[in-house]
Amino acid sequence: MMQRRQRVDNKKTVQQQFGGQQTIHGYATSTVHAHGQSLQRLACFIQPQPTWYVLDVATGAGHTAHLFAPRVSQVIATDITPGMLAKAAELAARLGLTNVQTRLADAESLPFDDNTFDLLTCRLAFHHFPQSQQVLAEFARVLKSGGTLGFTDNIVVPDKKAAAYYNAYERLRDPSHHWVYPLPRLRKMMAAAGLTVITIDQLSKEFEFHKWADRQNVSPANREKLLLLMRNIPAALKLLFAPRWEDDTMYFNLWEAVIIAQK
Repeated sequence: MMQRRQRVDNKKTVQQQFGGQQTIHGYATSTVHAHGQSLQRLACFIQPQPTWYVLDVATGAGHTAHLFAPRVSQVIATDITPGMLAKAAELAARLGLTNVQTRLADAESLPFDDNTFDLLTCRLAFHHFPQSQQVLAEFARVLKSGGTLGFTDNIVVPDKKAAAYYNAYERLRDPSHHWVYPLPRLRKMMAAAGLTVITIDQLSKEFEFHKWADRQNVSPANREKLLLLMRNIPAALKLLFAPRWEDDTMYFNLWEAVIIAQK
């Protein structure tokens, strides 16, 4: 019962964290989300067919759904936050994408039949899901046999103490953050869900601290805590974060994995 209540609370936090107009606008215009390297790598690695039926889970402002829509028959873009879905629909209309539909849905319990979709995408959202293994099981369930998963998310080093430090850092900025996993763990979780990894690509992306904090409306006090934490990162995270101070601000990196898997 306690775990169920915590999952419900986490989902409410996600809706609150991503439901404000400033946050929605921030993610709609974010370079990382709208034009990030992983978006283009998904397009490169996946060869969609005109007949494909596609599901984009946790679509946010819809950037991944909009990428694939011109190349497939139909895209269903789901999210747990109504405001984000409204923005995704607005942007689809602005782009003239008439084959994009939005639907409110929980990634842990997708409202679709088994063996429905040719392609399922989930980009930069997995770290918000409390029941991550259940989410992957749902991905496998709704994919057709032979269907493709196009997945990206941030990753962390395998060292457990360093991973805990990393995730505490992320959670201080975004209370709806649940957990970022190391790449070997993601591979094992996908295999357990019946998904065979075909392609893995890893990239590093740089952020300017204040723009990164602005997207989640971080308080001045928490900004100071985050900056202090970055000055005291464990040795195992120095290569990942690679922080540098310049022009009265701080720049740092995050690692992201692009994974293509097949059911």
